[in-house]
Amino acid sequence: MTPPELLRDLDRESGWTLMVDGAEQSYVDVEDATHLEFEYMQHIALVLDAVFDEGDPLSALHLGGGACTLPRWLAATRPGSAQTVIESSPQILDAVKPLGHIPGVDTVLADALDGLAADAEGSRDLVLWDLYDGPRLVTSTLTLQTVQRMRRVLHDEGLAVFNLSDATPFDVVRPVVAAVNVVFDDALLVAEPTILRGRRSGNCVLVASNRALPVPTVRRRAAAAATRGRVLAGEQLLAFQAGALPPTDDRPLPEPDEASGRGFL
Repeated sequence: MTPPELLRDLDRESGWTLMVDGAEQSYVDVEDATHLEFEYMQHIALVLDAVFDEGDPLSALHLGGGACTLPRWLAATRPGSAQTVIESSPQILDAVKPLGHIPGVDTVLADALDGLAADAEGSRDLVLWDLYDGPRLVTSTLTLQTVQRMRRVLHDEGLAVFNLSDATPFDVVRPVVAAVNVVFDDALLVAEPTILRGRRSGNCVLVASNRALPVPTVRRRAAAAATRGRVLAGEQLLAFQAGALPPTDDRPLPEPDEASGRGFL
């Protein structure tokens, strides 16, 4: 593993990209935290703005930190938010130190599942799974039991959000959809249309809650977004699940070399 490093964006003076093993892991603009470069971050942001009242501070737990793009966005758009970021890599934490402190954010060096287990029951508005330290970490830890633990720390109308990188036949996303359908009352999926059509791999944003999600609003905003998103919900999401079973400790998600020979972003 090559050490993580920050690269300056030549087009935006205050923009920085966190590179991990030669791949773009995070992007932040330290002067404009509302600028979200990555498409899946734009989709997460539009969902949060559709679900929660504008400007209301949130209590958020982030499983996976990177350069803390979304914590910065929440701190800027919802001042007073209380956020905890769990990051397992000391090298990443060292690499992003020059980006500066984020108001209201407590960063913890810990295993994500340990941090999740230590969080108080019913204390969070939002739990975000954006964990990546190689595909095997994702496939071994994202199980029905993990989704249940995420539900435990949410209050009754809290939101669980998963960033999942996948490609057709969606051997990762479909089982996680099955898991959230077991644990939560409502769910939706947002992704670029080309991903859902199977034309390329990419990031899918899965959202789950015990509150009724504002699907028409999310659809309208995703269709008008800078990077257009397609929304699957209700019967469409059940059809997408296509009989997949939730991943468990005994039946984990497939490893990359088992999933039709493809890798993960």
